Amino acid sequence: MKLKTLDNLNLEGKKILLRCDLNVPFDLEGKVSDSTKIERHKITIDELIHKGSKVIIISHLGRPKGKYKENLSLGKVLNVFAEKIKVPQVTVMPFCKPEILKKVVDDLNNGTITFMENIRFHPEEESNDENFSKKLAECGDYFVNDAFSVSHRKHVSTYGLSKHLPTFAGRYLELEMRMLDKIFNNLNKPVMAIVGGSKISTKIILLNNLLKKVDILVVGGAMANTFLAAKGYNTGKSLIEKDKLDIAKEILEKAEQENCKFILPEDVVVARNMDEVESIDNVSIENIQTDFSAFDIGEKTIERISNEMATCKTIFWNGPLGLYEKEPFDNSTNVIGRTAAILTKGNIITSVVGGGDTVAALNKVNLAGGFSFVSIAGGALVEWLEGKTLPGLEFLHKS
Repeated sequence: MKLKTLDNLNLEGKKILLRCDLNVPFDLEGKVSDSTKIERHKITIDELIHKGSKVIIISHLGRPKGKYKENLSLGKVLNVFAEKIKVPQVTVMPFCKPEILKKVVDDLNNGTITFMENIRFHPEEESNDENFSKKLAECGDYFVNDAFSVSHRKHVSTYGLSKHLPTFAGRYLELEMRMLDKIFNNLNKPVMAIVGGSKISTKIILLNNLLKKVDILVVGGAMANTFLAAKGYNTGKSLIEKDKLDIAKEILEKAEQENCKFILPEDVVVARNMDEVESIDNVSIENIQTDFSAFDIGEKTIERISNEMATCKTIFWNGPLGLYEKEPFDNSTNVIGRTAAILTKGNIITSVVGGGDTVAALNKVNLAGGFSFVSIAGGALVEWLEGKTLPGLEFLHKS
């Protein structure tokens, strides 16, 4: 895909509405726990500042549902942003209408940055309100989308602004699209896809699409329980989607038709509940007791996945394989992550990770840097792989 980029643009003195994705996770103390999303935008921001632009950053944080909520103010990311992007002074505009924002923006000095307050405080954002788009567009000369991760949303800050302003891809979005195009449009086979997460319902189209493209499809996380239940196994108290059992059966049948090796857990790590450490056990899928739940895949399954991975040339991973937030249920994600990193370092495989939870899980054990490419996109990447046209990319196509 050829994109309209920042190349050869005269940016000095121009007001740039820059869509970033600063929707970062926080720990229990309210501190940013993973700054990956912030850091990815540095390449774009550095160029805009160096070329003398007035940069107005637009992002969301959480799901305020169109109302001002102090605990979801972008002020919460300000200090980490300044530290990671290495800018001396950044301010967050008070929550206000675009007309007031315009007056402030007009007075900005060249080479400075300001934040528009959480765009989702405005109910018009998610409804892609045309009038709000026009008013916000009056605050800028150009719109730059640097957030592939939210480009599947047809919102004002991803789509509506492009109808009223010249629109260009930021450097990080450009890099992400170039890498994804290179890897997925010229797949080096054999290809393994690892798909985790809790629900089949959110990944039905992705799974069906991957069956046609990959040689091996590994399913883990809680969604694997639904597949096991569809095959007739007792899954105890494990999380399953009872209304998706028929869909799981259909996917398994399609895998056979497409000659795609479909790997489900052979054994799992179970417990009566996630906090009852003394009840934790590694059991075969035939021996899950009625009052136990599966929280991770087991040792035999980890070994099988690792061995199969070593026979492949390309790996795509979306979704943790267990309850990675809590030890010891992070074991499979950690072990398979290390295996993938070692194979990548040895130039045996090209490895791509996509999705916020997967990235967070790998960052937790300092493994994300061992992959060929790490995409911060979750839903957008899934929809792109499904072959959908993303609203946020429509106006970026170079004719």
